[in-house]
Amino acid sequence: MKEIDLYSEAKPRYYQLIPNREDGLILLALYQKYQKQEFTEDQIIQIINKVLSDLRGTNIRDEGNRNNNIILRLQEFFLWRDRKRKVYGFKNYGEEFCQKVFTRLSESYHPAKIERLFKNLLDTLKTSLEKNPPEVLFWMSDHFNSRSTELAQQIEILDQQVSESVDDFRFQIKQPQANILQVIETISTGLDHIKKHVHELTTGFQITYDIDDIVQDMLKNAANFELLDSINHVLKYNENVRNHLDQVSTRIDKIKPRIREFIFEFNQRELDRKTDDFLHYLLDNATYVRENNQPKRLIFPEEIESFSIRIPESVPRFYILTERDFARKAPLPPAVRSIDVEQTKEMMAKNIEKLEIKKRIQYWATEALNQIDKEGKLNFSPFFFNILNHEQHNLNIAVRTAQRLVKQCNSWQYEITVDQNEYHDPNYQNLSLWNMTILKKT
Repeated sequence: MKEIDLYSEAKPRYYQLIPNREDGLILLALYQKYQKQEFTEDQIIQIINKVLSDLRGTNIRDEGNRNNNIILRLQEFFLWRDRKRKVYGFKNYGEEFCQKVFTRLSESYHPAKIERLFKNLLDTLKTSLEKNPPEVLFWMSDHFNSRSTELAQQIEILDQQVSESVDDFRFQIKQPQANILQVIETISTGLDHIKKHVHELTTGFQITYDIDDIVQDMLKNAANFELLDSINHVLKYNENVRNHLDQVSTRIDKIKPRIREFIFEFNQRELDRKTDDFLHYLLDNATYVRENNQPKRLIFPEEIESFSIRIPESVPRFYILTERDFARKAPLPPAVRSIDVEQTKEMMAKNIEKLEIKKRIQYWATEALNQIDKEGKLNFSPFFFNILNHEQHNLNIAVRTAQRLVKQCNSWQYEITVDQNEYHDPNYQNLSLWNMTILKKT
């Protein structure tokens, strides 16, 4: 593909590439009715009249110049015309335009599908690495690139659902409602439902960490340096989709306090209104009497019980300021920092140790998942002690492997059952576990 100045090339043809509202809706109405079928000019004019009548709210008589101009504009990029047979059809660009609009409006989130696609990416990546030479570039073009757009689109759909909930909230609170709090509660429940969708997608995106671990390990082999750009592309993509998902979740977390604040303000205004009505009622219905040259005594209406008002004494408070409170503080000398070489070496050693522990955790988690996929279940308690035996009694690796497995298996594909009868291993007398079993659903 040759390099072009996109702005300069698109500027004179923008309205042919991106139709205005009326032309775009006419195009979508044609696609809705005919799609890949051919249609005549009279049928196009019928659609034009119907759409413009709907948009403008009146019946518009047939105007030849107007219809011809619209048809000519649409022929630029969207419609073919067969001059011999005098019929029209959609160009590829027109089909893509209408199909993208249809997909965006009709597509919905599928957490199970997302998890399945990521699992497929992980499995195909492992298969490509087993070949000699590795077929990572083929995996990128055949699997990763073709799935990345579909995966990212799911997050955009969730974000769109949040925007629609906010727009619905703004619309509903402007309408005369018998119970505005009920409307707010309904919208808040809808946001909770979307937040649940985010959690389900987050579970599916956990597999991206496994893909990251694999491609990062490839950099240890100098022969894979030629794949650096491809590896970096995969890592960046995985990081971006996780960040975008976090942004949707954060956006929901910011919206819900706003709704609670609105409820508080609404209740406060309602309280002020009732207080104002009450005071006006007192002014209109209260009376006073004066007996034996005594001060006037206020008498409330019969519906209001008498009560006494006590005015607390006002006690003055004094704050004593000293000259020290007004004196300037001497500037602090700049801190002199030095590099502790021994401490730096120690930190590097700890980081290397942490990396090795992470690799062992990944190894045992993969072993467990493979056993579940192969046998349909995993008795985790003996598996836990097996990890201890092979990892020189390192309890940290065994516990973190258990945590990772519980997190990865917390989805619709697996079921975790716990029996509170303790499991003991003769080699570890002071350690016991509840019997935990991970099942793969069929």
